[in-house]
Amino acid sequence: MAPNAEIIRQFVHKTFARQVLLQPITDDSPLFSNGIIDSFGVLELIAFLEETFKVNIDTSQHELSEFDTIAKIDYLITQLQGCRN
Repeated sequence: MAPNAEIIRQFVHKTFARQVLLQPITDDSPLFSNGIIDSFGVLELIAFLEETFKVNIDTSQHELSEFDTIAKIDYLITQLQGCRN
């Protein structure tokens, strides 16, 4: 498991605890279609990602599907971090 994925998972568990209690989350669990994160929650998630990983996420440049699983979020963060180097 990638270190970023574990940090993201901990945030999801802490922030969306009520929704997470109903189902386990793997790296490939759909966060939106499973009802864990809604449209307001994704804004909170993006703010967390920007602050934690020191990246800038321009929402006009990214699809909601890029935030649907922990694995996809981890991949996006890795790509954005690579862009700044």
